[in-house]
Amino acid sequence: MESPTDDSICSIMTEKPLQSELWAILTGLRLAKDNGYERLLVQSDNLEVITRLNSTTANSDVNALVRAIARLRHADWETRFQWIPREANKLTDALVKLATSYDLSLFDVPPAPLQSFLDSDNSSLL
Repeated sequence: MESPTDDSICSIMTEKPLQSELWAILTGLRLAKDNGYERLLVQSDNLEVITRLNSTTANSDVNALVRAIARLRHADWETRFQWIPREANKLTDALVKLATSYDLSLFDVPPAPLQSFLDSDNSSLL
C-alpha cells in the first residue's frame, strides 16, 4: 500500500471527516501493533465510525479503510472500539491540536500540555 503524502492527508482531513477518522484509527492500530501492544481500546466521538467498525460486516464494508481496520483488528491481539461523547473527548482534541508540534510518536511520558486532561480523567475514575 502506498503511503499517503502530506497533501493527500490534508485533503482527506478537510474534505472527509469520516475518512480522516478512519485513517487516524488505522495509523494508531498499526503503531500499537508494531510496538507490541496486546490489548487496545480505541475511543472515538464519531458514532458512524464506531458503528461501522463494530459491525459484523466490517470485513465487507464498501469503505476500504474499514476493511483494512477489520483485518488488522482480528490479528493476534485484543481490540475494542468504543464511542464516547465529544464532551468526554477533550484529551483527544488536545492531542490533535498538538499534532503539528510533534512527528508521529509513541510517548513514554505525556507531553506537558496534556497532563491536566489526564489528571481530570483520572480523578473522574476515582
